[in-house]
Amino acid sequence: MLRDYEEYVEGWAHEAKTPLSLLTMLLDNRNDEISPSLQAKLDYVRSQLQEDVTQMLYYARLKSSTKDYRFEDVNLNDCLGEVLEDYAPLLEEKHFVILNKLQSETVYTDRRGLQFMLGQIVSNAIKYSSDSPMLTISMIHSEIADVLSVEDNGIGVKKYDLPYIFQKGFTGDSTDSRKKATGIGLYLVKKMADDLNLRLEAASPWEKGFKIVIFFPKLKSNGGK
Repeated sequence: MLRDYEEYVEGWAHEAKTPLSLLTMLLDNRNDEISPSLQAKLDYVRSQLQEDVTQMLYYARLKSSTKDYRFEDVNLNDCLGEVLEDYAPLLEEKHFVILNKLQSETVYTDRRGLQFMLGQIVSNAIKYSSDSPMLTISMIHSEIADVLSVEDNGIGVKKYDLPYIFQKGFTGDSTDSRKKATGIGLYLVKKMADDLNLRLEAASPWEKGFKIVIFFPKLKSNGGK
């Protein structure tokens, strides 16, 4: 019964992607027939629906009895670029400034899983953005890990809420933005990180932004170097 449920959820998600793909194709190929304002609104709706479907699909995968991760060297800039492209309509709607400080770093992980994590982090930044939103992506290196930081300048999280942000269904202090939250995005980020053997940390001075840090452990060769 559990396997049937998993197959149904995954099948539904893939079926839902078909009309979304058609909508994307129409928006790309018929943009001269649609007013710019209407096109922007339709693109916004498409992006939001795409995020919801993707989130549901990964929720099902994380709960699945089987995993299909593929670990490989992943170029962070390429991975991030695809995520930002997917969220472009939502970022443009809020007039986000993207400050990408990444060079040509690669990490050893599952590409789709990492893209999902980054997508949920970007989505979270969009939901709780400030009036002049900015997203800063950077990386530092240590002897034991490569550390990716994704930081926004949004409303942040209150200190007493911070320990619980990765809990399922937790939305924190009831600001206007958080009243509509589901409390599932960062929970899924944490679950995916656990599956990929990645460590997460979060920091947030209230009303001064929010930062998620992802630790990619450095792998040792057979010689121990």
